[in-house]
Amino acid sequence: MKRIWKAYKDLLGIMFSEAPIMVIIAFIASLASGLITPAMIYVRKNIIDGGIAVASGAMTFADYAIFLVLYVILAIMPYIASGIIWNYVNPRSMLILRTTYKARMIQKLKTMKYEHFENEATAEIIDKAYNRAENAARHLWPMYVNYWLISLVASIGSLAYIIGIKWWLILTVLIPFIIETYVQSRINYNIYREMEKYWKKERKYDILGEYLRSRRYSKELKAFGNADYLIDVYKKRLNERNREYERYYFKNLRRILTSGNLTRFASLANVIILLFLFVDRQITVGLFIAVSSLLFGEIYDNLSGCAFIFKWAPFHINTYDYYDKFFNLSDEPSPPAGILPEKYDIEFKNIWFRYPGTDRDILKGLSFKISAGEKASLVGENGAGKSTLIKLLLGLFTPDQGEILVGGRNLDSYPLSQRTKIFGPVFQDFFRYSITVRENIGIGDIDNLSDDGKIKAAALKGKADGFIRNLPDGYDTLLGRDFSGGVDISGGEWQRIALARAFMGNKPVLLLDEPTSQLDPVAEAGLYGEFAMMAEGKTALFITHRLASTMITDRIFVISDGKIAESGTHEELMGRAGIYAEMFNAQKKWYIKEGGDNDGGG
Repeated sequence: MKRIWKAYKDLLGIMFSEAPIMVIIAFIASLASGLITPAMIYVRKNIIDGGIAVASGAMTFADYAIFLVLYVILAIMPYIASGIIWNYVNPRSMLILRTTYKARMIQKLKTMKYEHFENEATAEIIDKAYNRAENAARHLWPMYVNYWLISLVASIGSLAYIIGIKWWLILTVLIPFIIETYVQSRINYNIYREMEKYWKKERKYDILGEYLRSRRYSKELKAFGNADYLIDVYKKRLNERNREYERYYFKNLRRILTSGNLTRFASLANVIILLFLFVDRQITVGLFIAVSSLLFGEIYDNLSGCAFIFKWAPFHINTYDYYDKFFNLSDEPSPPAGILPEKYDIEFKNIWFRYPGTDRDILKGLSFKISAGEKASLVGENGAGKSTLIKLLLGLFTPDQGEILVGGRNLDSYPLSQRTKIFGPVFQDFFRYSITVRENIGIGDIDNLSDDGKIKAAALKGKADGFIRNLPDGYDTLLGRDFSGGVDISGGEWQRIALARAFMGNKPVLLLDEPTSQLDPVAEAGLYGEFAMMAEGKTALFITHRLASTMITDRIFVISDGKIAESGTHEELMGRAGIYAEMFNAQKKWYIKEGGDNDGGG
């Protein structure tokens, strides 16, 4: 109950602040709709009794016609009130609530610790809050409020008529309803609580469903002809989730059916009581017919509506619980912005780390130092922890043990606003935004998004300016095919855009996390060579599992089993004949052209 009121306090606070007149209109329309039920009992009674009176000459038709007019008005009013609620209040409320909730949550996502996205427990909270809060709000307002107010007013008016006939009739009406409501509330809540357990299964088929309808994946689906197989997998995952829910539902079906029939038997019993009262001439034929019609369903529909919020809201309030948990997830630390250092060396000191929710250490006491202005390579097998190290350096995760120093200061002492000015990263899975070239580069330093000079300077450093000038609208060309008029560019050109993005803001530390892994080894080595020249005067860290690019760096660190196993120059490491030398010799063939490809033939 407390959480329901809290949710409504927030909801109505939003609505009153954005559209107070609309909220007042919604309440008036709901109250007016509720009054129709008792008013209709009065009109029906008088239409029947009045008709008999007109037939016997005890009433003039002119007096009787008033009730016919009232009946027509009351018959039309529900459509008018319903139209106001569903054609005006509901769509406008949806827009307001969607804007408010999405804005709040996006703002939270901006400050939330990145680690929450890679932890399954907190990923569930994020998914349920972000994707369900808006739908829960739509049900709570105006749907449930409208139905509850209509039902409350209609029930009060109807019960007043019933008490007017015999006061004890209220007991024969309410007791079965109270019992049924109690049982149904427990059943309904248990069903929804059970459904919450299926999030992982829902996620499995939701993600696969997104792949099946995505342009990004459709090319491969058609090329391999595997769509039918994946569709079958999708159906199996969906059916697996549905079967578990059905098993739970049918297990409780007897209670569900029993609880739903108590009021039906009560309706029949109450009408029989009314029939005896009519035969005994204690009520008129008009009142008997009007109230019998009420008891055969309408009264219990209205009473059910009074309890509707409390019977059905728990599922939506459960969503609000996730909404609360979402906003309670920890944010990036916000230490005061200090004076930035003049030089940017990087030191990892005894770093231990495992991903949240797992039991395996990725880094195990890792230590190394990169001097200011030095270009270093970090190499190792796939899964050795190279990209994890970058995530730690960018502050996306916090080490379980040890500290990371940048410019002699603990990384945690830099607020996010300063870290974004220090590091210029290029990731393996860099994003290809469906925005203009200018924006794709400028978002590397959002403070200078409108500075054309800095954007073009970054494009020149990233060697992207040449092909950009040949695009239809130059720097104002819309990239990607998601929108009409967008231009798709090659993978290599996208890599240049990503490099230019990293050069925005003249950042002192550049990080290259295998963005060229999709290129052939020779092309990759060439691009790393270019990057080394572009990074002149900056501290740079190259992450790679292919070793031709390491020869251009000042120092190489070899990571193995979560630690730095070797470090030195290319020549030094080859001379030691250790892990690095073994990896390099194994990859030599990638960079040597076969005889048939040489000019002289063979």
